[in-house]
Amino acid sequence: MRKKILIVEDELIVAGDLRLLLERSGYEVCGIARSVQRARETLPVARPDLVLLDIYLKGDLTGIDLARDLNELRIPFVYLSANSNQQVLEAAKLTQPYGFIVKPFREKDVLVTLDIAWYRYEIDRQVQGMPARAPQAAPPAPLEAPPAPVPAASVTQPLSLPNFDGIIGASDGMLDVFELIRQVAPLDTSVLVLGESGTGKEGVANCIHQRSSRRGKPYVKVNCAALPPNLIESELFGHEKGSFTGAVEKRIGKFEKANGGTIFLDEIGEMPADMQVKLLRVLQEREIERIGGNGPIKVDVRVIAATNRNLEKEIAQGNFRLDLYYRLHVFPIEIPALRERREDIPLLVQYFVQFHASRVGRVIDQVDPAVMRALEAYPWPGNVRELQNLIERSVLLSKGNILKEVALPNQPYEQARRTPAPQQTDDAAAVKTIVEIEREHIIEVLKKCNHRISGPGGAAELLNLPPSTLTSKMKKLGIVKRHTT
Repeated sequence: MRKKILIVEDELIVAGDLRLLLERSGYEVCGIARSVQRARETLPVARPDLVLLDIYLKGDLTGIDLARDLNELRIPFVYLSANSNQQVLEAAKLTQPYGFIVKPFREKDVLVTLDIAWYRYEIDRQVQGMPARAPQAAPPAPLEAPPAPVPAASVTQPLSLPNFDGIIGASDGMLDVFELIRQVAPLDTSVLVLGESGTGKEGVANCIHQRSSRRGKPYVKVNCAALPPNLIESELFGHEKGSFTGAVEKRIGKFEKANGGTIFLDEIGEMPADMQVKLLRVLQEREIERIGGNGPIKVDVRVIAATNRNLEKEIAQGNFRLDLYYRLHVFPIEIPALRERREDIPLLVQYFVQFHASRVGRVIDQVDPAVMRALEAYPWPGNVRELQNLIERSVLLSKGNILKEVALPNQPYEQARRTPAPQQTDDAAAVKTIVEIEREHIIEVLKKCNHRISGPGGAAELLNLPPSTLTSKMKKLGIVKRHTT
């Protein structure tokens, strides 16, 4: 049976071109709607399998408004838009589309995006059918060397710290990350790990591999930002002897080395445009070709990519391919910044103090409460990596068995402890961003509803939002239960 697609687009020429393109490719176009109102009338009659949805439509309502209805109906949708406004893209992203087609588009762009959308929809259905919790893995083995500067360090001595396969954290944001890892690890799909530098993206990638069926197979890590542009193709795909000047022997590339296992492409946002095209082919065809080779080589590799860049913004600026983005964005996991999970700071401090003290043969039993308050108040632009480096330095300089001083960047600890925080002026305090206003409004509504999100009288009903959309907004704005109680 042919898949049915509803086109919601107010430009008749664009809608007509889409209809011809889709019908030529074997799809059934079950209708064209030029407004949200018309689309709402068409949905129960046409019963589409997927909706192609323009963001700006005739009338007061936008495609983002209709997207909330589609989420409630569990109908997958793909956005169509020529708009590159960052605020609009962020609002669209919150509705969790299955793809994004940028106008003007090529026929290939549309068909590839639809293929990915069907694939992601099937993955979502598999995930929803899985048990909520997978069996816990065995405790991580003790480390003999210092941990990587991420929160995924294994515990080296028995500490009563909550951790998930060595990733330390008990905040709502990290519990969400752990649940996503449980869901996606047993599957064989691509994963995109997002987060600022130093949040622990590599640790999450390691955890996914160790919990997958490929855990006994090769696990190859590649830092895309560290590869020289003239050598990146050879590093990833290999080359034959004599294929270029200096190729004195055959080289096996990273993808071939990872065959049967997992490849972790860190800093994928730094990859040059010409290599993005070749990587897309690998993801689509599951084959690579060595430089100077005689033909393609099939590879069975699971791809986990990570970046600290805003890829939607990079796409809007023409620096990252949209089709590659959606090939990688099948299952995104976003790691919260340390400033968004401050309740984890004491846990991380306790772990890093004991780890680094034991390395240098010291015993540090306590952290001064004033030190801990200063650490919890600091914004941590370098995230967990910065915290680890600061604790290591402070342990080396400390005297006695209590950590009494830390030198925060540009702010010696003693000065920070004794200097009161500067008071805001009335004008500065009065000005709030739209995001701050939205966050405060949602928190107030949640308080009135006793933190109930869905159901009659729940926050979602009062805010006129689908529960899934409200939950996504809360995650994006860093709202957790402690903010509303």
